[in-house]
Amino acid sequence: MTKAKSILLVNPLENIPKPYDMYPSGALVLIGTMLQNKGHNVRIVHMTAERMTLSTLKTIVLSFEPDIVGITMNTFQTRFAREVSRIAKEANANTLVVVGGPHPSALKLKLFPHFPHVDVVVYGEGEHTFLEIAEAQDFRGIKGICYNNTINEPRPRATDLDYVPLPNLDLVGFREDKFTGSYPVGAHPTMDIMASRGCPYRCTFCNKSIWGTVTTFRKPEHVIREVQWLHEEYGVKEVFFQDDTLNLNRKWGEEILHLIIDKGLNKGLIYKSPFRANERLVDEGFLRLAKAAGFWLIFYGVENGNDEMLARMKKGLTVGEIRRAFEITHRVGLKTTAAFIIGMPGETRRTVEETFHLWRQLKPCASGYFPATPFPGTELEGEVVAKGHLLETDYDKYDQAKFIVRTDELTKEDLERLHRSFIRRMRLVRLISDPRHILRVVSRWMKALPTLLGRILRKRNDDEPGN
Repeated sequence: MTKAKSILLVNPLENIPKPYDMYPSGALVLIGTMLQNKGHNVRIVHMTAERMTLSTLKTIVLSFEPDIVGITMNTFQTRFAREVSRIAKEANANTLVVVGGPHPSALKLKLFPHFPHVDVVVYGEGEHTFLEIAEAQDFRGIKGICYNNTINEPRPRATDLDYVPLPNLDLVGFREDKFTGSYPVGAHPTMDIMASRGCPYRCTFCNKSIWGTVTTFRKPEHVIREVQWLHEEYGVKEVFFQDDTLNLNRKWGEEILHLIIDKGLNKGLIYKSPFRANERLVDEGFLRLAKAAGFWLIFYGVENGNDEMLARMKKGLTVGEIRRAFEITHRVGLKTTAAFIIGMPGETRRTVEETFHLWRQLKPCASGYFPATPFPGTELEGEVVAKGHLLETDYDKYDQAKFIVRTDELTKEDLERLHRSFIRRMRLVRLISDPRHILRVVSRWMKALPTLLGRILRKRNDDEPGN
């Protein structure tokens, strides 16, 4: 029998730290739950949600004395993931440092020169691989890992997700005020769930280093069991299905919705989820069933208001289909969120203007408008590198709000100005068209005012002579 190990799992700060985590890391919760079920001593740290500094993390490492430190990492976390690995090794050179997630999965062996304190890279689906690492006497023969200058053969994708356990959210100290949920939130506490993995579409900007283009579906009854568990065990009132496309498989999706209704989980619980806007995937009947099951918000990835741009980014979608999806979603009484990207190859002032006009026509409840980010291994990265349009090669400087590309017509500064203009105009339209938005803005300012005044007074006191 394998000796129980102490294992610290860390979700690092982002390169430019943000003030909140929306949800616990699904990967760390899954791995942590599986490890604990095997008898290992597990601690999960979410540095952002716990307002944790590197100094505090060092104290935890020294007191917990982990045999293994596992770090999840996306491209916006490289800087602090490196610092976490350094702290782990400086505390104890014998600690095994393992990293995984979309960024390591894309880079594999290329990661090591920039992460000298990392021993093992897990690429692809990582839960079984990490479990094998924790229980093996010699990890080197394990599939799906890189170490030194060696890359082992990949682990086959899971085709049956029955092994996924009910999540132990006690490992992350889950409570209503610790994780904000994805905006907008309909009820607190809110929690996410993945009912499927992967997406068959081939958008050029999407990092597919973990799940590729094959979609694996969990059994609907297992999905519903987890929903019920979250509601009964942790008091969750809103569930966010974080699948790439919940409406990809019509029969499977309908079974989940019917089970929610049959088990009464549409009472006291509400839901939101991403849908694809393609005409063959979304229709009024499916949306009405979703509404009956307690869904209140549908997220659509719109990206751009120009058909040529959508085709160039291989979105597999037309502007006409997008308009239709929003129209019927609103018709059945569901709210919408729309996401847009600025700065993809081919972007011009005209395409940005067309995107703004499409946003006005769609009238979503909430919107996000983000700079194009060429994640490692994506087709987008290859295209901007080939054209000389990648302006930053240091991943530590990547941030979800930062422009690091240009286009044929638009410089970085042009894109920044257009982005600011787009956001200002969105806010202005909301203020004019929805007086309630003014009340929400004023309410947020009033809630923040005491904190702001406190900071001003503290700074004034600190600046006074003698302090």
